[in-house]
Amino acid sequence: MAFARARQAWRAAAALDGEPEVGSADVAAPGARSSRRGVLLGAVGALALAGAAGGWFFLHRQLLSTRVGEIREVALPDGSHVVLNSDTVVEVAYTQQRRRLRLKRGEAFFEVAHNPARPFDVEVGETMLRALGTAFNVRDRGAVVELTVSHGVVGVREGQSALHKVPAGNFAIIHPDAVAVASYDAAGLSQKIAWREHVIELNGHSLAQAVEEFNRYRKRPIVIGDQRVAALRVGGRFQIDESAQFIEGLEQSMPVRAVKDADGGILLLYADEVSQS
Repeated sequence: MAFARARQAWRAAAALDGEPEVGSADVAAPGARSSRRGVLLGAVGALALAGAAGGWFFLHRQLLSTRVGEIREVALPDGSHVVLNSDTVVEVAYTQQRRRLRLKRGEAFFEVAHNPARPFDVEVGETMLRALGTAFNVRDRGAVVELTVSHGVVGVREGQSALHKVPAGNFAIIHPDAVAVASYDAAGLSQKIAWREHVIELNGHSLAQAVEEFNRYRKRPIVIGDQRVAALRVGGRFQIDESAQFIEGLEQSMPVRAVKDADGGILLLYADEVSQS
């Protein structure tokens, strides 16, 4: 009923907007301008009541995004903060009852202002993450969702499954039908969120994993052309824009050669294969 009243009010306001404008020779009747303003305000008020009754009235809506290679921090109106990694989209929708965010793609780090009466939820596909006064990192990998909890506790629900609690110092891989949780030491957790400092930390990662990380910040990809190269193990600490230095280091210390394309892409081959070509 409240929504029907709101719709009628909006229609009345729209009808007023369609009336001819008053010319210089016309005289408006006393109170006409205030009456119109009253209808408009009444429409907004009725819509607010309708939304509040249905639980969907938004106090704050915002779409946050980053370009490839960009990292951005945003302060939210409740005192929480979100840091977006490269090529990330987060939709924010706050109501009086709930703080709801949706990670549409990419990766983000959330620092949540404590408010038990108003849950803070992050949705990634069918996965729902609920936190109260905590900090955590979420990465959407398509097939799975990765969760790293820095402080507090995060509740995880995948579809209609039971709620899993992931405490600080833990890392979770969330599948459509399961949640796998493992603990990390301080160095491991730091590595997971090093991107916030514009850093890629590699510690025994395969070259395939390292290339995947660098490609997140490149407009033209690095491509591995030989599985012998993909399996090599690498380490080091690099700025996110230092892929050229990383490739140079590979060529100096491993049997890897880089072939650059005219468009800026890079093909990695096994050194023997390059020397024979």
